[in-house]
Amino acid sequence: MHYTEKGIKIDDQLRTTARHIYAAGDVVGGYQFSHFAGWQAFQAVRNALFPGSSSGLTDLVPRITFTDPEVAQVGPTEEQARSEFGQEIRVCRWDLSRVDRAVCDNDRNGFIKVIAKTNGTILAVTIVAERAGETINEVAVAMKHGLKINDVAGTIHAYPTYSTGLQLLLTEMSLEQFVSGTSGK
Repeated sequence: MHYTEKGIKIDDQLRTTARHIYAAGDVVGGYQFSHFAGWQAFQAVRNALFPGSSSGLTDLVPRITFTDPEVAQVGPTEEQARSEFGQEIRVCRWDLSRVDRAVCDNDRNGFIKVIAKTNGTILAVTIVAERAGETINEVAVAMKHGLKINDVAGTIHAYPTYSTGLQLLLTEMSLEQFVSGTSGK
C-alpha cells in the first residue's frame, strides 16, 4: 500500500494500491470531518461488496463550526466562486433579523448568504445562526440533486423555522432572476 504525507493513496472508488483493501476517512487525507468519514466509509464498504458502484470522493461536504451562533457552509467561498465563474454568479445575503423564528427566539445575530450562478444553480451557502447546522443540510441535498433556487423557493417550508429564512431569500433571488429576464437585463 502506498501513502504520502497527506495519507493513504486511493482511487475514486476508495481502493488502495493493494486492490483488495479500501480506505476512508482521515487516513486518506481530504476533509477531516466525522460526517464525511462516515459517508466515505459507507461508500468504501459498498464498493468492496459491489465493486465500482460509487465514488467516495466529493467536494459537496457541509461544514459546521459549533459556536454561538453556529457557522455552517457548503460549497466554495465567494472568492473561489468568483474566481471560477466570474460575473456569472449572484450573491444575496439576508440578516437573521428578517427571519421570524430568529426574532421569536431573540437570536437575531447572523445571516444567510447564497451564491448562485445566474441560471439559478446553487453554488454555495453560508449560514451564521442558531441551528445553522440543521438548515445547511437542505442546501446540500438541493445541490447534490441539481435543484435550482426556484426549486427550493417553491417548496413549502414549515413556519416558523430557521429554514424559512433560506426559502424567503431564495424566493427573493428567484423573483429577481425572473424580473431581470423579462426586463431584458
